[in-house]
Amino acid sequence: MHVVQQPTPKMDFNLEPELLKGLHVEGDTTFVNSLQSEHFGEPIRELSYRIYLYPNERTELLLSNMLEGRQIIASMTGFKTFAERALKGTLAESPENVWNFLENIAEKIRDGARKEYEIMRSIKMEKKETDSISVRHDEIMPWDPPYFANYCRKKLYDEESICDYFSLGVCMEGLNMVFKSLFDVTLENVKPEEGEVWHYDIYKLAVTHRTEGILGYIYCDFFDRKEKPNQDCHFTIHGGRMKEDGEYQLPIVVLHLNFMFPGSFTPTLLQPSQLENLFHEFGHAMHSMLGRTQYQHVTGTRCPIDFAEVPSVLMEYFVSDPRVLSAFAKHYKTGEPLEGERLMNFCKSKRLFLYSDYQLQVFYALVDQAFHGSWKSDTYDCSYTDILRDIQNKYYGIPHVKDTAWHLRFGHLVGYGGKYYSYLMSRAVASRIWRQFFKDDPFNRENGERYRQELLAHGGERHPSELIEALLGEKPTIEMLTESLVEDLRQRSLIPA
Repeated sequence: MHVVQQPTPKMDFNLEPELLKGLHVEGDTTFVNSLQSEHFGEPIRELSYRIYLYPNERTELLLSNMLEGRQIIASMTGFKTFAERALKGTLAESPENVWNFLENIAEKIRDGARKEYEIMRSIKMEKKETDSISVRHDEIMPWDPPYFANYCRKKLYDEESICDYFSLGVCMEGLNMVFKSLFDVTLENVKPEEGEVWHYDIYKLAVTHRTEGILGYIYCDFFDRKEKPNQDCHFTIHGGRMKEDGEYQLPIVVLHLNFMFPGSFTPTLLQPSQLENLFHEFGHAMHSMLGRTQYQHVTGTRCPIDFAEVPSVLMEYFVSDPRVLSAFAKHYKTGEPLEGERLMNFCKSKRLFLYSDYQLQVFYALVDQAFHGSWKSDTYDCSYTDILRDIQNKYYGIPHVKDTAWHLRFGHLVGYGGKYYSYLMSRAVASRIWRQFFKDDPFNRENGERYRQELLAHGGERHPSELIEALLGEKPTIEMLTESLVEDLRQRSLIPA
């Protein structure tokens, strides 16, 4: 994984001296460490994009060896492709269903994404009139969307001041409030035994039900430190299971995040993306806590990945809802609640450019499928970069840029391996659950209990489609999942359908 994060040397790009000021310099060598996608000047964004994503023969060889090795594993275990092997037992079931799902979405969101690119382009042209030096191309280029999305967000709210309403303590109170409302459980801070935790700043939480008692424990490794991987995640120490003596082994999990350590006079304040990640990862944790399975290898998140992301994605809807936010968010100094125009603009910012963002995710997922499936070998006799270019030009609204190889920086190809589509499919399910059970009342106990009993309690003990059908009352077909995701876009996007 670390290979995809290595900086790209400047090499032989004949860069203008003025542009070098925007790059990282070590001695006589200039490196590009990232895409710098939110830089105000397009020349820097373009330069970073072209250099950071420049084809690398060594990385291409490593990718090729990995994919060929996975194909060998698939063949040895009786599958035509690694994607077919990876998708067995999932909600999607087969590569054909995934392609169907992704292509249907791509077609249905194309017009919405096009409208969003037109909005970005109009902003870009306005910027060109006032500062022509910062604009190089009249069209929207692949390095533009993150910048213009951030530009528009800043017009709705000031990120630095909005963070003052999201101290870590306040956000934990918000999570506690949601879980108490939905499941009648509380998060209680307990003191770990000596030697129980791996660092002094780890918090241990007991998840306690009002009548059932302690359901499990969560170790919260919240703060950034030198030796920690810079990746937010949830993982299981041991899962819940029914023991031979009839007692239930309580699940123990870890939430691994990378927040700034609190200062002497300032608590840890979360950026909007960190707030969303906190709720997302607690969705995983509560899946583990509320699961009650016979065996621990199928408890909680130990289920197909296109189903495992459903509870975590659902939590993102809660933390985007003004009723939920207004119930806990308050200024760390004054105690002033987040309300009124500031609150509504913050929530509105989460609805910016959704079509184009989904289109990008579809593109990523299709590339992942192509690299791990027969679609590649049956149709193409060319490089992975050629495959990437053809998929991008067909399904993404912004054409491929020559001599760039985005896939060589896409670390998710390693961890997901034919299953990157899972976030979109999980969102299709989560959005359906939100609209049916929680959109009218995000604190509804009756619906929270039903959600727990019909879906969360079973982990991977039953097939995802059975659990979803039991909760929603309809079978999760590809057509239903596509319609659900598109309907979610129609309802949330600021762009008219």
